[in-house]
Amino acid sequence: MSPHRRRHARGLSLLETAATAAVLMLGILGILLTLLTASRHNRRNNNLNQATLIAEQELERVVNLRCVGEPVADPCINIKQLDDTWRDVWWSANGRMSETPPLPDAPPQVAYRLSVDVDPPFEGGETGAPALTRAIALPHGGTIPLHQVVNVRITVSWREEPDAPRRAVALQTRMAP
Repeated sequence: MSPHRRRHARGLSLLETAATAAVLMLGILGILLTLLTASRHNRRNNNLNQATLIAEQELERVVNLRCVGEPVADPCINIKQLDDTWRDVWWSANGRMSETPPLPDAPPQVAYRLSVDVDPPFEGGETGAPALTRAIALPHGGTIPLHQVVNVRITVSWREEPDAPRRAVALQTRMAP
């Protein structure tokens, strides 16, 4: 090897090595931040899906109760009695809902608050759009009297982090005898 060639083949300088390490660290940091963000979004979507399942199960349970009150006076009195009720439920990693708090050594579970709101009565005039007070047409003509119709709203809320604001999912339906 010629002396001229030997002079240029001596390797990287300390400055070049530091610059290469800095670029590599920035790349690794970018990948870690992307993974952290993806993990956070994954957890949020998982909690949203679990809350939706809880709301669907509760709405189905309420609908299956059916309006069983006095047909003329108040046919949905049994459903109206659910108004302003709530309970805490937990969703475990095995995909089951529980109404008992997890034990201290149990796998982590997300706590959800399940609330039921039955209208009427409308608290604060929240009749919505389209209005919940609109008539329900029968297939063969006529309408169901409004005093026989109730709107059932199931809300499931949770916190992503202990001090974070609550997130929520709400499902609703109208019921009549």
